Amino acid sequence: MSMERSTSHPLTTFKITGSSQETKRIQRAVRKFAKDEKNILLVGDVGTGKKHVARTIHHLSNRQDKAFVVLNCSALGYTIDRIALLGEEQETGGGIKKKLGLLEKANGGVLFLDNLLETPAAFQVLLLQILQKLTFRREGGRQNVALDIRVISSAVQKLDTNAGEERFRKELYFLLNPLSIMIPTLKERVQDTPELLLFFLRSYCFKNQLEIPAVPAEIFGSMMEHEWKGNIRELKDCVEHLTMMSPPAELSIKYLPFEIKRHPLDSLDIKDLNTVVAEVETYMLNKALTKFTGNQVKAAKLLGIPEATLRFKIRKYSIPKHR
Repeated sequence: MSMERSTSHPLTTFKITGSSQETKRIQRAVRKFAKDEKNILLVGDVGTGKKHVARTIHHLSNRQDKAFVVLNCSALGYTIDRIALLGEEQETGGGIKKKLGLLEKANGGVLFLDNLLETPAAFQVLLLQILQKLTFRREGGRQNVALDIRVISSAVQKLDTNAGEERFRKELYFLLNPLSIMIPTLKERVQDTPELLLFFLRSYCFKNQLEIPAVPAEIFGSMMEHEWKGNIRELKDCVEHLTMMSPPAELSIKYLPFEIKRHPLDSLDIKDLNTVVAEVETYMLNKALTKFTGNQVKAAKLLGIPEATLRFKIRKYSIPKHR
């Protein structure tokens, strides 16, 4: 088994992993959009890697040395209130005490609006006003603060701007969507699965100071054939779980989740059960007899059946002699 000790962190260079046509399209868009200052909307299913794409754009941009601040829009009005967003000023005996909010922390850099379309209505109005004027005022503050940010947003789908019900303010949507990138599902870029598997494997091994094991062919096969409904995030979790549970310096297919593991009978067509049983019995009989060069005593012992039963099945299925 070939192994290597991970010496350089695979995540130090931000990149979009993969060589499929869909991935190459994203890579081209990321390179072009990174040098622009326009806002960007990333659209894709849950787990497709929208935040990673946003971080890669930031890393390649002229703002790479500035902050990258994540704002989960679905948490606005719940775990993220106005003070957490805008900051706060309080008069104290010694002057004014300032608390920075997420907007001010992102000043000069990138604000990533995750789950954009889940922004509550009141905060949509607030964000629209702030991003139109590029100024805001801390809670309790008396002066406006100038804002210099680039906004990258994410959504699981595009807004239907022709819909009659306006659950999301179109002015805000258009302000944040002069540029957009559609992020494909893993099903649409299935040929990237081996590269992503190795990427996550090396990342996990580096983080935990482990040797990087070789990947058995059956693991590659099972992962290539699985339909990753959780997309790249599900694949990442699966690789980390598999590496964690397997013995040191190897990957064992027995630790793959049952729904991912490729079953040895998957190649059989759905048909009459008696026919399927006959196919399986014929296959196993031939395999056992081949293993022992036709020795029926040893083959019967391996299969766990009496010799008389073995001979009966050989005649039943017209299995030729093995030499």
